[in-house]
Amino acid sequence: MKKLIPVFMGILLLVGLAACGKEGIDKALSDKSLTMIQKVKTDLKDYQLAYVKDDDDRTGFLEYYKDSNKQDISNIQLDSALKKQDSKVKINLMNGLDGLIAMVEISDTKLAKEATELVLLDSNKEVDEAIGVSLTNRSEVKDGKTVAIVAIPSVDAKTASGLKRIELRNDSNESVYQNDLDSSKIKAQAPSERAKKNAFFPKVNKYIADKGWKVISSATQKKQIYTAILRDKDGSYHLAEFTYPNNKLVVKETSKNNNPQSDDDLSLLQLQGNKNQYVGVVAELETILSKGTTVALKATDDKEYTQPLHTGYNDKNALIQLTKKTEMTMDTISTVTIKDNNGDELYTMELK
Repeated sequence: MKKLIPVFMGILLLVGLAACGKEGIDKALSDKSLTMIQKVKTDLKDYQLAYVKDDDDRTGFLEYYKDSNKQDISNIQLDSALKKQDSKVKINLMNGLDGLIAMVEISDTKLAKEATELVLLDSNKEVDEAIGVSLTNRSEVKDGKTVAIVAIPSVDAKTASGLKRIELRNDSNESVYQNDLDSSKIKAQAPSERAKKNAFFPKVNKYIADKGWKVISSATQKKQIYTAILRDKDGSYHLAEFTYPNNKLVVKETSKNNNPQSDDDLSLLQLQGNKNQYVGVVAELETILSKGTTVALKATDDKEYTQPLHTGYNDKNALIQLTKKTEMTMDTISTVTIKDNNGDELYTMELK
């Protein structure tokens, strides 16, 4: 059984644009005898990633930023973390300033078209915890390769060290490629004072661990915002938003099930966060577990928004950030419907 944690933020887009700190990153490239292929767009100030190659044509990525004391910090990862190397896929992993950084390089044209999500899995005897990262933002580079470099801020070095394998999945959440990981090939973070002060996600992880909760779905990840559906020790679900104003952790959370049908088949969690509105849907009905593929929200003006359901631990779930993905608000949603792969309804609740 698997617990899929879909991560929709933290995507880093490959671009060919110039960026700040030109002399610093150019010097780092020169010192490491690397050739720039493309730069990567990021949201962090004074922080850059680049898709590069060395003199032996090995590809990878360079992380570069200014430390708190203005020193140049750079770290390069050229080694694939896959146990079984092949000609189709290369996965590079590094513990960087903004959490785990992954480079996905696909040389197979058919696979590149099919793969929409990178899934990192940690296997144990009880459950597979999976972290899924959307590969929507990616670029085609020379030699027919498709490359995406993504950041997963909530995955710290300890979590990364326990990763066992990867999958590439398609839009239907089907695995189209899988391989085991060699965690010894996940490169360590470059030491710096700035990294030590980047404490938001360690505090989030500690808060969740102290309560004994488990993350089952996360939809919003950036430097100082994290939103997740969590399960407590009693099996109840919580929808929480974590923010970090003035370097202090603030948590907004609800466990209220707003399903008007008052059954145990589907939990509907609604949360007004600091700025955004969120809807969490968790289904444990056997029909949904076996056939459910999407959740559809319909508004009072008949506009509809759909999002894939993700397979969790004895559930299927979706976390939707309304203010980012749709013009709907919690007050205008009229129905929530679970559909199968053919678009047929499996479960519907009327909210209005």
